[in-house]
Amino acid sequence: MKQTDILVIFTGGTIGSGEKEGYLSPAGEQARGKLLSAFRERKQDEYEKRFQTKIHFKTRCPYEILSENLNGSHLPLLWDALKDVDGYDGIILTVGTDTLAYSSAMAGYLFGDLGIPVVTVSSNHPLEDEESNGYDNFAGAVLLILEGIHKGVFCSYQNRERHVIHYGTRLLLQGNYEDEVISVKNSCYGEICENKKGYQEIVLNPEVKKESVKHKDESLEEKQLISEMQSGVGNLTKSPVCFLRPYPGMVFPDPAGYKGILLDTYHSGTFPVKDGFSEFIQKAKAANVPVCVAGVPEGTVYETVAEYQKEGAMILPVAAPVAMYCKLWLLCSAGISVEKMAVPVGSDIL
Repeated sequence: MKQTDILVIFTGGTIGSGEKEGYLSPAGEQARGKLLSAFRERKQDEYEKRFQTKIHFKTRCPYEILSENLNGSHLPLLWDALKDVDGYDGIILTVGTDTLAYSSAMAGYLFGDLGIPVVTVSSNHPLEDEESNGYDNFAGAVLLILEGIHKGVFCSYQNRERHVIHYGTRLLLQGNYEDEVISVKNSCYGEICENKKGYQEIVLNPEVKKESVKHKDESLEEKQLISEMQSGVGNLTKSPVCFLRPYPGMVFPDPAGYKGILLDTYHSGTFPVKDGFSEFIQKAKAANVPVCVAGVPEGTVYETVAEYQKEGAMILPVAAPVAMYCKLWLLCSAGISVEKMAVPVGSDIL
């Protein structure tokens, strides 16, 4: 019988946490062992018989944090943990749900050229909670690897009614008080469903094949851009990027000191432009700080969008704003022109 080797990278988050003195905090080896043990008890025998392979896990833990504390100093540690992955059939990256969209996007931009599936896995509740989806998310990631036909960076997540496989670069931020994970414009990669034989399998989104054709011409440019972004990993803490989300009465910060600025928008692609926006853009230009706008839909848009264009802000293609923030941060860290924001990487652009 063959062997499937899977590298599991633990970084903390809810999936690696437990209750201590009334609060949740990283639980170390105890939580990590619980996840792997539960998979062995619940799914491993079934998967090994079905796919005729022995599943072998190797683990690494470059850091362990609650993910709300994630910053630019952690990515180089993750990068080092994933440099030597020859011989593995797939990688599972356990991360926190608070920053799941950020971690998945960063992984999508940096590790999409490994040639094997990389899957982010998180949990809505600690593993000791009966309502935790962490076990299912992990099992879905293993299934994706075992199927042997998926390449790239994905996220496995069990919502209330659907177990969805997302592209790593397409996640939207979870809403307050919610733990559902969705892709921008519901453009997921696929869904885990039960087939006629009673086995779970990944059913691809019908649009996936169309997108593969759509982006095939950019593949060489994409590979080159991934390589260039990888070179900037060590500079993230020295290359701050401002990520602004709109609200009524918006007060714009001083753009000086930032390497780039990303403006998120309301659902209609708009952002406050009547009070202080023009002055903000002019200051950014004077400081040679590029300004990009995410979330602007295709087709007919509001007159507000004309103000972005008039002031010289770069309107980005349709993509998840969080991914665009991560991409801008990596480009600025590597000293790459923001014009490369329009180059599709990891299926980020719809």
